[in-house]
Amino acid sequence: MTKKTLNKKPIYGYVRCEKKTCANKYKPLKVPKILIGKQKCQICKNIMQKVRLDKNAEVIKNKKSQLRVIDYVYKNFDVKKFNKIIDTYKVGMLDEFCKLVLNCVDGINPEYVKEYYDLENDDEIFLDYLGDLLQTGEFFLKFKKDFNIEKYFISIVVEDTLWNEAYVLFSKIDKKYRLILAHYGAHSGQDHIELMSTKSKFDLNETLKELNNYNQQYHEIDKENPKGEFNLNAPDFTTCKPFKVSDAHNVAKNLEYKINPTINRNKD
Repeated sequence: MTKKTLNKKPIYGYVRCEKKTCANKYKPLKVPKILIGKQKCQICKNIMQKVRLDKNAEVIKNKKSQLRVIDYVYKNFDVKKFNKIIDTYKVGMLDEFCKLVLNCVDGINPEYVKEYYDLENDDEIFLDYLGDLLQTGEFFLKFKKDFNIEKYFISIVVEDTLWNEAYVLFSKIDKKYRLILAHYGAHSGQDHIELMSTKSKFDLNETLKELNNYNQQYHEIDKENPKGEFNLNAPDFTTCKPFKVSDAHNVAKNLEYKINPTINRNKD
């Protein structure tokens, strides 16, 4: 064995668990390159996926003087405009609701409205982080003078595969209660968010009835496919504790905001 062989250092890479319900999800783990594609999550035993670690993430996190993208959004979010256009939205993929919110942010750089297929590194997708903030309702808690969340609800249809969360968002501007439902599928491409109703008063029993009517679709599927792979005997919605944004989007959360170049419209 030569001296060169003895001094050869192992090559490492990074992997992460991408199972959405795992407590270890999206946390990078440094492993020898030979284990990439084989390493299992110690919590859920899922095969961990290769990722490119953003070495600048911690640097950005520690530079508190720098303006983050999310800080820019909070600072420039037009609450009154949002109240005017929110009822034009009914149901759509999560990115669509994110774009409606960003449409209320004055001067937002279009760079941060890019979807997953527009970016090489999925850790840097700001819409993923913003979507999480909107699904949980945590985004609106930053505007305590304008919004309040009356109640939170949840119904787990298929463990780790299909579930629904909802919250009642009260606007102090127009005095309306809006029931917002977040649907989670087996992967993020199946997630969507829905404005179920807008009312002038909040009634807990009526809200639960409305949510449980939504679950009726799963009971119908059970009747049509009694021998299906899953039994979608969806339980009734129940009230629950406030939802929390996971630490899965630390890179996107700490992205430094880059000012959108000004366009000279008078230029020939």
